[in-house]
Amino acid sequence: MFGIINRLAVADSSVLARRTVLVGSIVVALIGLYRIGHSSVVGGKLRFGNPVSGLPEATGALPLPLSVRAEVTRISGTDLARSGDTCDFLVELRQPDQGSVYCNAQITCGGKLLYGGPERGYFPCRFDGDAREVVGNDPTTTRQDKDPALHLDTRAGLLHIWDDDMGSHGAFDVEAEVLETH
Repeated sequence: MFGIINRLAVADSSVLARRTVLVGSIVVALIGLYRIGHSSVVGGKLRFGNPVSGLPEATGALPLPLSVRAEVTRISGTDLARSGDTCDFLVELRQPDQGSVYCNAQITCGGKLLYGGPERGYFPCRFDGDAREVVGNDPTTTRQDKDPALHLDTRAGLLHIWDDDMGSHGAFDVEAEVLETH
C-alpha cells in the first residue's frame, strides 16, 4: 500500500550553491546593520563610526585649553546650583591614548564641582582649536564609571550634566547655556 516515496532528485552542488548564497546574504545584512548602528549625524552630515574626530595632526604641541563660561538654565533633583548660576571651566585636550581623542574638564557651577574630580572628568571629544569649539559626550553616570554623565557642544551652546543616586551629590540633572568660549 505504501510504496517507496521518491524524493525529487536535487544535485548536491545546487544545495551547496543555495546555502552559500544564503550565508553570504546574512553576512552582508549583518555588516549593513552594524554600519547603521554606528552612524550618526554630526554638524548636519551623516558620519559612520565614532562621531568624534580622529587624532590631531602631529604638531608636537596640544592646542591651548578652551575656557568656557555657561549659565544654568534648568536644574532638577538637587540644590547644588540655581537657575542663573555661572559655570566656569577649562576643556583640555589630553594626549591621545589608543587612537582616541579625550578631553578633560572640571566643571563647577555656582561654586560646586558637578563634573570631574581627581582622576575624573575625561570624555571622548572633537576639539577644534582654530574655531575654539569642542563637542563631546560622557553618557555614563557614576554607577558605570565613577563620575556624572556629560554632553557638551559649544557650537550649539549646550552643556548638560546628570548623575544617578550613586553620585556624591545624588541624582541630579543640570542644563546650561554656553555663553562664551575663548
